[in-house]
Order: sequence, then C-alpha cells, then structure tokens
Amino acid sequence: MDIWLAGAKEVLLIDDVNQLLFIDRLYLFEMDGIYSTEPRGNGNEGTALHLQESYTIHILIENSDDIKVLVDASAKSGIRTATTMEASRSQYHFQEMVILGDLSCPDIAVHLQYANLQGYFKAPYRWMILQDFSNDSLDIFEELDIFPDSDLVIAKKIGSAYEITEAYKISSNSRLIQMTRQFWYGTPVSLTENCVSETDVDVNSLSQIEPDLSYETNNAEMSNCTENYETNVMKNGRSLKYCNCIKNTDKRSLSVKRRDMKQHALTMALVITDSNDTKNHLSDRLQLHQDSITKMSYNVMKLCFEMLNATEKVIFTHTWGYPDKNGRWQGLIDHLLRNEADLGTITIFTKERMAYIDYIAMVGTTAVRFVFREPPLSNVSNVFTLPFARGVWLAILVCLLASALFLYITSKWEATVGMHPLQLDGSWADVLILITGAVLQQGCTLEPRYAAGRCVMLLLFLSLTILYAAYSANIVVLLRAPSSSIRTVQDLLNSPMALGASDFDYNKYFLRQLKDPLRKTIYEKKIAPKGKKPHFYNMSEGVEKIRKGLFAFHMELNPGYRLIQETYREDEKCDLVEINYINEFDPWLPGQKRGPYKEIFKTSFMKIRESGIQKAIHQRLNVPKPRCSGSVVAFSSVGVVDMYPALILTLYGFLAAVIVLMIEKCHYKLRTVRKKMKIKFDSHLDVRFKD
Repeated sequence: MDIWLAGAKEVLLIDDVNQLLFIDRLYLFEMDGIYSTEPRGNGNEGTALHLQESYTIHILIENSDDIKVLVDASAKSGIRTATTMEASRSQYHFQEMVILGDLSCPDIAVHLQYANLQGYFKAPYRWMILQDFSNDSLDIFEELDIFPDSDLVIAKKIGSAYEITEAYKISSNSRLIQMTRQFWYGTPVSLTENCVSETDVDVNSLSQIEPDLSYETNNAEMSNCTENYETNVMKNGRSLKYCNCIKNTDKRSLSVKRRDMKQHALTMALVITDSNDTKNHLSDRLQLHQDSITKMSYNVMKLCFEMLNATEKVIFTHTWGYPDKNGRWQGLIDHLLRNEADLGTITIFTKERMAYIDYIAMVGTTAVRFVFREPPLSNVSNVFTLPFARGVWLAILVCLLASALFLYITSKWEATVGMHPLQLDGSWADVLILITGAVLQQGCTLEPRYAAGRCVMLLLFLSLTILYAAYSANIVVLLRAPSSSIRTVQDLLNSPMALGASDFDYNKYFLRQLKDPLRKTIYEKKIAPKGKKPHFYNMSEGVEKIRKGLFAFHMELNPGYRLIQETYREDEKCDLVEINYINEFDPWLPGQKRGPYKEIFKTSFMKIRESGIQKAIHQRLNVPKPRCSGSVVAFSSVGVVDMYPALILTLYGFLAAVIVLMIEKCHYKLRTVRKKMKIKFDSHLDVRFKD
C-alpha cells in the first residue's frame, strides 16, 4: 500500500513498525520523497520502504527474518540499507532522516534510552513515535532529554483518526509538554467514487469496503477539514481509495511554538575585565567606559530572556577563555563547555572556539584597532624639501648652473677689459660666492661692472626672490600640517611611532598568535621586544600616550573613544586615525555546542535586531569616533623636531667650516715650510757660488 511519509529522505526503523498504514500525507516534516509499501501476502512478511529516488534506510530491527525481508525488498527497489546510524556522517545529512518507533514493541524503551545517551533527540534528528489507543502512557519520555530543539511527534490512533502530538521538555527536571500539531482522518471509498466533496461519502457503507476497521469519522468532521485529497492504496491484494482529511495543522516552526520557557532559569556568563563594580552598573548607564562589551551583551540577553518568559541567572568570570598547552579552556568558554551557562558575553571568532561552541547572534558591534593621532608632517618627512616638486627643484638647479656659467663668462671678459676692487675677477670662486648669496637672499660685495653681467645678476635675484616667497609660504603650512602617510600595517612598522596595546587577555593572546610575518615582526620589534618590558598599558595610560603623539595604541574602540571624548581638547580630537590590525569580524554571542535553545535564541535575537531595539541599546551604550569642531583653531609653536633638518644642516655647516679651517691652516703651514725651505736652499746655493 503506497503511503507518502512526510517527505523525509531517509527512514530509520526501530523494532517492528506495524502501523505505517495510517501515515498518509501528514506534512509532518515539510519535505518530499518517501513512499512506504506493505508487501502483499499474509501481512507478516515485514515492511519495506520504497523511495522515489535512491536514498538510505537505517534499520534497527532485532528480528533477523524481518531484517532479511526488508533488505531484500529494499534491494529490489534500488534502496541502500544500513543497520547503524552511521554517525560519522555530517549533521547536515541527518536532518533529512526520520526515525520511526512503535511504543507497542517490547524493547522500545531500550532503544530510546540508547538514543538518548547518544544525543539522538537533539537537532537535527527527527522522530515519529507510533502509539496505540490501548497504550496511553508516555512515562518513558519523562526520563529522556527531549528539549525544545527536539523534533519528536507522537501519532496516537483514536478510532479511525490519528492525533499527531509534539512532545518536549524545557529542561531535564521539567514535565513533558504536549502540543497537538494536527488530526488526520482517512475514509475509504470505492474506486469509482471521487473525493471532490467529502460530505458525499456514505459513512454507513464503509464497512462493506473495509470491514476489518472501525470508523468513527462522520460527514461533519470531514467538512471541517483544512486539507482534502485522495490516496490509492493496496492492502492484502486489494486496491482501495481513501478520502483523507487533515484538521488543525500547525505549521509554525518549533522555535516559534516553544518560545515560552515558563520561568525556567537561563544562565548568562559575563566577562568582567575592568572593575568588579561593573556588577552593580550593568544597566544603569553609569561608568560606561568600563566593560562596555559586557554591558551591551547583558542588556540584549536580558531582553531576550524576558521575551522567552525565562528567569535570568548571571555568573561572572574574568576572561573569555583560551586553550592552554594541555587543551583545557578557562573562563567563559569553560562555563559553556560544562553547561553552566547558556549564553555568554560576545566574543571574537576563532577557529579553536568554533569546534567547542556555537556562535548564536551578532547583538552589538565593537572593534579593536590601533588608534593614534596623525603625526605632524615634519615628524615623518623633511618638510624643507616638500614645498617644490622634484621637477621644480631640477629646474631651479639648471637655472642656477646656467646663471653661474653666464656670470663666469661675463666676469672673465670684464677682467680682460679692466679691474676694480669690487669687481668679479673671473674666477669660479667669486661666481660661487655670488650665486650662494643670491640663493640665500644675502647679496655679495662683488658684482659685475658691465651691462651683460648685471642683466644676468638682475634676472637671477628676481627669479630667486619669487621662488623664495613661494617657498616660505609653503613651509609655514607644512610645519603644522598632519601627515597622511600612515594608513596600513606596513606603514606602522616603518614609521617612527611607538606601539602599545591595552592590558587585556585578548590582546596578549591574539597579538601573540598572529603568524603573518609582518604582524609577527611588529609584535617582536615594537610591542614586546626581547629583553624589554612588553608595551601593555591600562586604558588611561594608553589614551594619554595617544594624546602626546607619536604613539599608536591597540584598544577596544568604545571605552577608548569615551575616555578620549572626556579628556581631550577639541583640537586634539581632529587627527585621530584607526588601523585594523587583527582583521576580525564583529563579535557574536557564544552558546553551548548544539545547545537545546539555540534556534529559539537565534530567532529571538533576530527579532530584537529587526525591531530596532538592538540599535537603540547600542546607541545608548556606545560612542562614535570623536569629532572636533571645525571652528576651533589652536596655536601651536614650532618645535625642535620641526626644525630638525635645518639644525642638522647648520651642524653640518659648522663641521664643514672647521674642516675647511683645518685644511687652510695645514695648507698655510705647508706653504710656509716650503717657502722657508726654498729660502734656505737659495741661500745655500748663493754661498756655493761665492765659494
């Protein structure tokens, strides 16, 4: 007899299932694809399942004859069979499987207890339990962990109808909760009749068609159906037609129907790192710069618990939890692993954590970044070379060389005509002194005496005066201009800035765990150099170092920006820059791995987010990046650092002057010695000639 079994792709048979007959288009699991066929004969040959496509049947039947019959029948239909759950396959595979059980079987309790120990009542496993009218007790389920994520339905036969009931428990110690999902009525008719209008069915004639069944369905019941259809079946070699009726179908998802926790205590684990006083200010908006992530998580989780009619329970820990060398966890993760907490403070995604916990929802945004003030341009560049582009500097050099050449030629010609004490003597030394005086706007006592040379000098001084005015104007701006040269992690490494990080466990762990060569170099050279104390500071110290400049602080943005907003002057907020160093996603709320309330939590948090409440909580607790007022102008003096290139040039000039002086002295002494030796040699020759 063909029976459409709720569309599951796989079926697991527990013991001897004898009541497959009634399962006809129940829409229990909202999937397509499975048919059940009872083989012809005396009805004792077993039950085989035939699928529209090639799927798998899992068999847990103790009777070897039944197993042989089922395997043979399945093989003829091209269906693979198995005697175990094949638990090595992924969880995504098991969501397409239905496990069938019959409460009338003598060993059903043993199988259910085993399934409970193996966690087969958790999602994504789905169950259908067949219950006879004579067996009304469900005490066996009171001992099982059938939590809100369990998809277990009990099909109870009541006359010719079947009541489909969902069963679950809120916790291990709570009572079994039953919720009616739907009723099914199957009315047999002759093959020539149509099920267009079920009210035309003659209920009194049913016994002539199916004398071995007792029907209590009447036309009034059939007229209240929410869904009607017909099914052709085969039983004991006879072809039959059924007019089917489904009433009161509840198609809501399990996470919606089981949202009422009935004051059950749900536990949240909160991480406190700044101050124990945070326990007293979780929701009153006081001391917002302390443990902001914890307060944001608490307020959203508290609202979720109120939506679920659950009792709030809070436990505290000092760390999110990281694996030690032995693989053991601490803090928040440890509480979730030991089922002491249902949810925790939002945490960053890591590969290690994903193997032990589930990330439920993103209930708030925060970030950990390097924050620093843009350093003045003079701190990272030589501002004395920046006013002009490279091409302009080359053009100035060419003009100076050309002017020097023309002055040399004219001065050489003037020297042949006549000489004057203040006239260029035609040497390169005099030309160099004149050019240097013109460049430095100082002039020179020596000058050309004729029109050709004076025209060259006039054009030289005029052009250099214009260039000097433009150069001076640019220097005034550039001396106080901020630098935009630090925007990447590579720029941080190459910059003269010192680096530090907030003194929290997540910074010490994640900065050390980064294996990227660039970030590893930054950590070893600028954050935790060998032989020196690591640069980890509390939030107040780090923010103060940012204010002084040339310091980048790796911190959580919300408390850091709140402290900056409260302590910085307006002009000190204008040049704040962020650099993402870890490249992490927004943190999510962690929960127990395959926890019983996972889907309920996810849908509740989704509703909180879609309604805008989450955004409102975020705006109440978080502060954006500080913005300075555009009308604020602060006076700033030029410091030694700004004049560093000029001072270095002056120092080089002093050293060059000393070296030239020493060379001149040596040269003078050498000339004096040579002159004395020449005089002595000449006098000696004169004496010899006289002799």
